[in-house]
Amino acid sequence: RDLLTHTSGIGYAQIGSKQMTAIYAKAGVVGGIGVGNIVLADKMKTLGSLPLFHQPGEKWTYGLNTDLLGYLIEVVSGMPLNDFFRTRIFAPLGMNDTWFYLPPAKHDRLVTLYTEQKDRGLVKTPGDFSINGAFNPNYPATAGTYFSGGGGLSSTAYDYATFMQMLLNEGVHNGRRVLSKSAVRMLSANQIGALKMGNGNAFGLGFEVIPESNEGRSVLSPGSYFWGGMFSSTYWIDPKEKIVGQLFLNLYPNSHGDVHEKFKALVYAAINE
Repeated sequence: RDLLTHTSGIGYAQIGSKQMTAIYAKAGVVGGIGVGNIVLADKMKTLGSLPLFHQPGEKWTYGLNTDLLGYLIEVVSGMPLNDFFRTRIFAPLGMNDTWFYLPPAKHDRLVTLYTEQKDRGLVKTPGDFSINGAFNPNYPATAGTYFSGGGGLSSTAYDYATFMQMLLNEGVHNGRRVLSKSAVRMLSANQIGALKMGNGNAFGLGFEVIPESNEGRSVLSPGSYFWGGMFSSTYWIDPKEKIVGQLFLNLYPNSHGDVHEKFKALVYAAINE
């Protein structure tokens, strides 16, 4: 539960605090996106030898928790994480365009990753592009071996909309149950109690949640749950309004991150009833 709610005390490599980034860099632990031919099991075993940044359950700290959960799945299932996802999630949902590393026949469909440069605006990420360490912006078109539970999947808006629709349907897709109704209820409920994320929202099992106490601070209805991707993507599920929404930009960093909130405002402004 502490791993699913980011309350374990594990920090984030590369994009965490200066202290976290330095400790993990020295140990060779990485954020799991565009990192080359390393193996999840090796890095998670190294992570297990490093100190926590606070006691489990003490506070909310975004970290490599989901990467560790990915390794836990490998141990319990006896399958590499990519095979588990393909067998248990992607194939049943018909998500045929979702991969850690794209099949060669799909390489030409990979969208370009852009970045911002002073006085030049948006440009394609250069060959020496770095996020606090080595990073290959074209990694989905490589034969990588790192299957990170916390990041690295490439998908299409259609595929991910299918995944979110399954959640909106309380675990069912096209008449087939993928998750139990209780699992969806738990992942979308406040699981951190009175702990604070800094914006008044709560956190479920893998998603940020709009609690009743925060009604009016977001256009999303209370009970909505959401998150975003590293390359300026945002997505949410609103059970009250029966909405799944997403906006994908493929940009890092993004100095106009408020575009996501403006997009949400436009979506809800279009609701007439």
